[in-house]
Amino acid sequence: MSRKKSTVPVSRTVALCYIRLSLTRDESDLDSPERQRANILAACQKHGWTPEWYEDTDGHRSGTNEKNRPGWLALKARLGDPDVAAVVANDLARLHRKGWRVGSLLDYLDEHRVGLVLAAPGRDFDFTGAQGRMMIMLIAMMDEWYAMDTSQRQKDSVRYRRSRGIAVGRIPFGTIRGKSGYLEPSPDGVWLLPDGSVVEGHRDERPAEDAVFRGYFEAAERIMRLFAENRYGRRKIAVKLNDEGYWFRDVKGKPRSFDDEGVRAVTANWHTYGGVPLPGKATGRSAKTMRPENIALNPDRALMDIELCYRVGQVRLERYREKQHTAPIHSYVYPLVGMVYCAHCAAIGQQTRLQGYEAYRALPRYRHGDRRQRCAAQNRSVKADILEGEFARLVQALVVKPEVAAQMTAVFTQAHQPQNSEQRRTEITAEIHVCKQRMKNAEVLFLKARIDQSELDRHLEENENEIARLQVELSESSQIQEMISLSITMLSEMGSKWNEASQEDKQAFAQSLFSEVVFDLDTHRITSFTLKPWVEPFLQVHVSSQSCLEGFRPIRIPCRAA
Repeated sequence: MSRKKSTVPVSRTVALCYIRLSLTRDESDLDSPERQRANILAACQKHGWTPEWYEDTDGHRSGTNEKNRPGWLALKARLGDPDVAAVVANDLARLHRKGWRVGSLLDYLDEHRVGLVLAAPGRDFDFTGAQGRMMIMLIAMMDEWYAMDTSQRQKDSVRYRRSRGIAVGRIPFGTIRGKSGYLEPSPDGVWLLPDGSVVEGHRDERPAEDAVFRGYFEAAERIMRLFAENRYGRRKIAVKLNDEGYWFRDVKGKPRSFDDEGVRAVTANWHTYGGVPLPGKATGRSAKTMRPENIALNPDRALMDIELCYRVGQVRLERYREKQHTAPIHSYVYPLVGMVYCAHCAAIGQQTRLQGYEAYRALPRYRHGDRRQRCAAQNRSVKADILEGEFARLVQALVVKPEVAAQMTAVFTQAHQPQNSEQRRTEITAEIHVCKQRMKNAEVLFLKARIDQSELDRHLEENENEIARLQVELSESSQIQEMISLSITMLSEMGSKWNEASQEDKQAFAQSLFSEVVFDLDTHRITSFTLKPWVEPFLQVHVSSQSCLEGFRPIRIPCRAA
């Protein structure tokens, strides 16, 4: 008879520590998480627990519900684990401000034999037994009443301020709240220093003698005047503002370059600049419902000229188009989408994709993707047939004669023969393992929010390319010959049939052999390109070997293999 295996008990030494910042009114409130952390850490040290932190501190995180608190939801997922000893918070209101939620939490903690500790001074109660449960429910009821009372007071305050024409909530770009509560032009902006750098500052605090000031309010007024002329779209207005040295400030107070959404945020608030703030988000209101003839602006509270504000509202109404529910039109397939980049941005060490764009469904174009980028290119887009025609010339320039495949294989094998010893193969295998481990580490850092999506993609792409290159070195001569033959065949077929091939076939070919193509929007020329790691070494053989150069047809465009 088989014995039942004895399970090893797990010691409960982990304390799930929770910190929540309910509402940030000013900079002093930002000290609250640190105060909570200090109290909680002292409680963990007193009981000998290892703290495991969960936080909801970025902005308003209400305790009346759970859906806006990812940190709390992650903590709840850990409550059933055997190593958890207790839940530690600064006070009960940090966990919940609803009585029934507190009761449900207590039942769950009792079921899993997990304790509850409040770390704030004077809150170190014994919550076990009937008296402890009664006390904690009484505290929960008081917290819930406090939340409801605060909510009613806030709503009443909002109604009163709106009745007096005072803006409530987010204020438009380029404005500040005055002492009376009404909006005033902002004295802040950016200083353009002689060395080319940009610093935030006040108009009366010049950081250098030759510094030039560009105010946020002046930027908003400049946008309104350009838009009122009805000559430029939002993107062109953003480019003009960037060229003139103006900067936009986002909702978090951080300066950045203008884009079309920044221009839209300013023009949609034309009524607020005219002295009539309306509830809700300005960009969420349709221009059709905001007819200038139905809104009486207030010249006593207006920040800009009344006629200018009315004109902006009229232009928005003229540009409004009803959404037409017509039969779907087949979209244009862009063969180079996702792999073609701006040459001007590449010259300053930045990567900006040229994205597919269909103007009125009739003129496919590749457009500069990053709207906030200060790019030196005069043109912001190029017709698709021009860019794809230049790429076709590049493909034709790379076409190799089939009879040179054997010679390419011999040269490549000879170049790598000294490296194909057992020791070198072991080193290559180890390098491949290191690259794979780097990819895993990057994914772990991404899950822990230490890096963002773009940085994760960059790490994965770099290591995948390096693995592909190393695997080519490990290949046998027969495999190398097959790879060379395949690349030659693909280049030859597509070079001769590019004009007749479908857009889908062009896209599949381009993405199978090329990793990156850099294009100049002003000169309409491909300045550089990068091949896939598995094919790049073979074409490098032609460049390094004079005897193999005769396998290439003459290159007629100024390209180089990156």
